[in-house]
Amino acid sequence: MTGKRVAWYFIAFFGFIAAVNAVMMTLAIRTHSGTVTDHPYEKGLAYNQVVEAENAQAALGWQGEIRYADDLIVFILKDKNGTTITPDNAKATFTRPTQSGIDFSVELQGEQTPVTFSAKGIWHVRVDAVVGDKNFQQSKRIVVE
Repeated sequence: MTGKRVAWYFIAFFGFIAAVNAVMMTLAIRTHSGTVTDHPYEKGLAYNQVVEAENAQAALGWQGEIRYADDLIVFILKDKNGTTITPDNAKATFTRPTQSGIDFSVELQGEQTPVTFSAKGIWHVRVDAVVGDKNFQQSKRIVVE
């Protein structure tokens, strides 16, 4: 091999790497909205309130169970003695970690509530339940097939 030929191989190799990087950057910029969370400044200021709420929930000793099967979301809440608690109201919020704009919420009706998803795949479900003056929150990732 001549020196010119080796030089062209080096140029071609690095040109190929630059082209692949350009394609990947273009795809990343076009497909990501840039929004990680809405109102980040306000959420940052409210961080101490979030910590206090987590500590209050932990002190209750309640345990929640979230399941998804057969187009039903199941939420069961138990106190520290294992007795089932019926929330005054409970809401499940479903968010898609990889896609914005299709998130939705459902008011839970008893232990089982029918749910229809607009897309298959991984979803994040967060249940917010209220019992009297106490709040309970639990999150789980589910797979919709």
